[in-house]
Amino acid sequence: MQALRQDGRKNHQIYPSGNGISYRITGKDGKREGFIRYGSVDSIYVESMERQSKFTFLWLAMLIVILFIAMTSLDGFLMKTIALCLFSLMGSFLLFDHYSQANQSCLVIQTNGMATKFPLGKNLSNHQLEQLMEDLLGHIDANTSLESNSERIFIPR
Repeated sequence: MQALRQDGRKNHQIYPSGNGISYRITGKDGKREGFIRYGSVDSIYVESMERQSKFTFLWLAMLIVILFIAMTSLDGFLMKTIALCLFSLMGSFLLFDHYSQANQSCLVIQTNGMATKFPLGKNLSNHQLEQLMEDLLGHIDANTSLESNSERIFIPR
């Protein structure tokens, strides 16, 4: 069956098959592959992943400590001024990098005891996201056993 994936993103793929969903997610932390049976899917939803602020502020705290050490160890007004300017630019870049990056959305497939997060691109339109959800829910509803008479609904969070 054809893979459901974003345009231009070949490293994140979902393959619906006759009895479940195969997936491949390749990212900075390596490659993850797996299989989810249609009957075990509890919910599918879109989640926004926020960047953690504590690491940025930890780096800023370390920058202030290094700046203090540099100010006490350097002699001369010109050296201190240069060091202060460089460290100020580094701190500004850390803050700019943290607050300028948008939150990333991911598709979450929740099963009995596990949640699989499937990263989505930043340029994914609402129509493409709705189409992806309809395709997945259509495969799940079509292949779920008849004794489970529960209709699955996409609920945005």
